[in-house]
Amino acid sequence: MVCRIMEPRTRDTPIPSFSVKTMVPTLNGTGFMFEVLDEYALDWIRFAASSADPVLDLGCAYGAATLPALEAGARVVASDMEPKHLEILADQVPERLRDHLECVAGTLPGIDFAPARFAAILCSRVLHFLNGADIDASVARMAHWLKPGGRLYLVTDTPYGIWRRAIPAFENAKRRGERWPGIIVGLHDYLPTAGVKRHIDKPPFMNLLDAELLARTCIEAGLRVERAGFIDRTDFRGLGRMDGRENAGVMAVKP
Repeated sequence: MVCRIMEPRTRDTPIPSFSVKTMVPTLNGTGFMFEVLDEYALDWIRFAASSADPVLDLGCAYGAATLPALEAGARVVASDMEPKHLEILADQVPERLRDHLECVAGTLPGIDFAPARFAAILCSRVLHFLNGADIDASVARMAHWLKPGGRLYLVTDTPYGIWRRAIPAFENAKRRGERWPGIIVGLHDYLPTAGVKRHIDKPPFMNLLDAELLARTCIEAGLRVERAGFIDRTDFRGLGRMDGRENAGVMAVKP
């Protein structure tokens, strides 16, 4: 079911905190919102600000990307699986910008929007919670929601960040040609610290990806990949050894 939250509400649920100040735990045990925006989110914000058409932030959490996009002049549809995240987000929006925000609760791949509605879509750190078939279906839907010339920005976890214990299995499966080499279960066996484990207790699996896998999915959905690569997240470094490949990102355009 999709519910729409059109007005801000009094915040009766506090935003939780974490020892790494740029990481904000979600309310539903699926991990964190990262307050440091990567290059793909920043480009989405810049593009959104220059567009007369609305943009979509899928998996927006508390609005790390939505809020600066609104301030920059964009009209944003913010979507998340957790309605309380959307209530907190709406509560932070200044009165002068509330007409530019629509909040929609829902999950991929079930959530749906009108075709050719959006100038740009940001889906950051969401797809790795889905199985392969649902990733393909979700990206195909996003392509359908984009206007011609619209941009899709995807960011996902890789095995090279906090999931480093999955690297050997991922690389071996990829060499064997497996379509989705990054499926892991028993997530607490892969996480680096007890503090992180306390806030990642709901997902039954992760589907770790890299830029090549993201690009393949976009191409199969009929999009033209303009940029793809690893994202160096120096703000993750408080969680253990990292090497600059913590996230993967793609920017693709609808012809």
